[in-house]
Amino acid sequence: MAVWAYASLMSLMHTLEMILHPSQQQLYTNIIQIESLLQKVRSLQQFLEDYSHRDHEEMAALGSRIADKARAADSVIDYHVLDQILARSKGKEAESSTGFSEYIQNLIEEMEDLFERIKETTGEARPQIDFSPAGSSRLAPSDHNTLVGSDEKLIEIMDTLTGDESNREIIAIVGMGGIGKTTLAKNVYKNAYTVQHFYIRSWATVSQNYSASQIISDMLSEIDRSKQESVLGDDQLHEKSYKRKRESDLSEYQLGDLLYKILFNRRYLIVLDDLWSIKAWDKIRVFLPDNGNGSRIIITTRELNVARQLNSVVSFEMELLDYDRSWMLLRDKVFGKEECPSELEEVGKDIAIKCRGLPLAIVAIGGFLAKFNKTREVWEDTMENLNSIISSGDEGNCMEILKLSYKNLPIYLKTCFLYIAVISKYRRSTVPDLAWSLVGGGFVKPIRDKTLEEVANEYITDLIERNLIFVLEIGSIGEFKVFGMHDFLGDISLKQVEEEKFLSAIDKRNVTVATAQALDIVRGAFQIRSTTNVYASRLVVWDGLEVVEELPPAEEGTSQLVPYLRLSFLDRQNLNSMGRRFIDSVPFFFFLQSLIVMSSPDNLITLPSEIWDLPHLRHLFSNMVFLCDPLPPDYPKDGRHDPHILENLKTLVGVLNFRCGEDVYTRAPNLKMLKLVYSPQFPLWDIAVFSLSNLVHLQKLETLSHLPDMTIVASLPKLEELGLHKCAFEGRMWRLVDEEFLELKKLGFRGSELLHWQADKTHFPVLEHLFLGSLNLEKFPEDFGELPTLRTIEVDSCSDSTNEWAEQIGEEQESYGNEGFQVIIIRKKEDD
Repeated sequence: MAVWAYASLMSLMHTLEMILHPSQQQLYTNIIQIESLLQKVRSLQQFLEDYSHRDHEEMAALGSRIADKARAADSVIDYHVLDQILARSKGKEAESSTGFSEYIQNLIEEMEDLFERIKETTGEARPQIDFSPAGSSRLAPSDHNTLVGSDEKLIEIMDTLTGDESNREIIAIVGMGGIGKTTLAKNVYKNAYTVQHFYIRSWATVSQNYSASQIISDMLSEIDRSKQESVLGDDQLHEKSYKRKRESDLSEYQLGDLLYKILFNRRYLIVLDDLWSIKAWDKIRVFLPDNGNGSRIIITTRELNVARQLNSVVSFEMELLDYDRSWMLLRDKVFGKEECPSELEEVGKDIAIKCRGLPLAIVAIGGFLAKFNKTREVWEDTMENLNSIISSGDEGNCMEILKLSYKNLPIYLKTCFLYIAVISKYRRSTVPDLAWSLVGGGFVKPIRDKTLEEVANEYITDLIERNLIFVLEIGSIGEFKVFGMHDFLGDISLKQVEEEKFLSAIDKRNVTVATAQALDIVRGAFQIRSTTNVYASRLVVWDGLEVVEELPPAEEGTSQLVPYLRLSFLDRQNLNSMGRRFIDSVPFFFFLQSLIVMSSPDNLITLPSEIWDLPHLRHLFSNMVFLCDPLPPDYPKDGRHDPHILENLKTLVGVLNFRCGEDVYTRAPNLKMLKLVYSPQFPLWDIAVFSLSNLVHLQKLETLSHLPDMTIVASLPKLEELGLHKCAFEGRMWRLVDEEFLELKKLGFRGSELLHWQADKTHFPVLEHLFLGSLNLEKFPEDFGELPTLRTIEVDSCSDSTNEWAEQIGEEQESYGNEGFQVIIIRKKEDD
């Protein structure tokens, strides 16, 4: 219930912040009341961040009450906002009702009462929770596990272990739960050469809730007794006396000092398995001396960030097994050295494929199949019920091990992880679409001096480094593009979503929202209806919303409009089918933050001027869409028109024949990404017609593409990405003298008549990626081979001289030690 409560508070917090935003001055509310409620919500939210790990019945009941109150408050505020929007649409003055003010005051008092109850609850002593998998030993296992697919890593680790480096070195093995980190470490630890090479070896499992004393005790228990005796003497090592002192009398420091003395001046290998935080390492490392004799420490962890903080000499990132190796491991677990019957091989390979390369799951299913008759019927039944088998019985430990990664997340990442899990069920998540939907869903906590999208990207990176989501596709300069999640982690997450009542996802044509339904994600819906009060968080709609209902008469109430008010992320392939109803309903998309629309040249979409009146719009993305200019401030509409300054609008992509008039740059002063599209009938890209000289007023632009004229860009100081499409250069020359692009990381040319490009590395000091498309350059920058930040040059359908220059830059970069530098050349076709 804690996750549901936290998500509900986050949603309410964002709602209150939006109401308090200066752009909402036309909403009649008691500002002091709203600020007081916001303070209570933030206090409860902070409590959940600090104490959500305390899991017991009273806390669960309080979490449920918090969630109910927050959802109800969101719903009441919805109706208050809708009443005022409807009044304004009919040319009437909006008013704040006495009932609404009384409700908010009562809610403030109830939130305060909940907070006091919670403080009383957290004052109780809480037992420590042991997250170690049931039945697992904290010490090194006595046997080897089958090692498949990691032979090369085993050899590399052995080379590092026994190399010539005399200083103590740390080796990190990193990967998601169940991927084989411990198995690899075991095989290294038990290797005959390892046993011979190191005078002392010791193994301890750390786990999530660790005790430094217990870890040190485990290491001492692993060390060979004879080697202890040679250091300490018989009188200190009488078995009963030593055991009593070690377990009862010795403090953490005394235990550590004893370990230090045993290890001092001896070559040792220590394995710390399942390290979750750098704090555990900090407590232990002081007792592990650097003897200058080639001692080594191996650490296994699920979290890449932990490995980085260790300053390890090398990190080995484990990968999922491919299909062949998956089948090899499954076959070995079921049959050992025996042959697999030919009639089982096909279905066996299908079972291995369904395990999606996770060794832990393959081993669990292998153990299950080994218990039964080896018949095709049994194996086919196993394949059909694979997930349920892994989730239950003796094999259920597999899911418990995977679930540990979820349990270890801070609560703000738990909400994001569960949300991403639901998204992953329906579609491949891309950037920026994933970050935008996280922001729109209300799951991102504001941080000073950072945009919500920047914070969302930090959340995503954190989940990647914890090996909970994977990068499926990487861009040309190493940026993350497409994300995914392992099927078994997805199953765990969806069960957790159900248990937490965290959100709902609906995938059908007609959706009716009923009382107290927590509607969050809708996919493929033809239309959405509401019947009564809705306790809903923000609404995300993908590939849906063909029909927007007509505005209801005032006497019929506002419930039918609630779903549209709650829209925060709308991804629609074609809005034309909605016609006038969509235009009339735009004012009710009060919380809309991201609008994604795709169209075709023969069916272009036109977005109305009312889009500029959506107070919380952050992103408008399309391949090609007409966007009407904002209405002038003095334009009469229903008796009044108050223009909004869209302070949060960061993205305009695919706006056809974009005109940057004063009414645009003053309404959207904080644009960061602008990608232009112009119709073929404007071949000269008339700057005067489209007022592109006014782009100089958009001083926060970071990405600008399809720009037709170069006279503008030098005055944009924050520009990080620049795309020049059929750009006109005076005399076919771009000669840089005083201009400096101090922030520019990506630069691209396409289809220009440019012949002479005169520049040097000082003009582009942080450039990382250069794209040249359909160019016939004759003169080039001279010293880009010395540019230390440059990582890739991509050349597509250019002249031979351009290709040769790119290859020369690549050779120079390599000579300066930039081994990862890439030159990608797609040559012209012969008939071009």
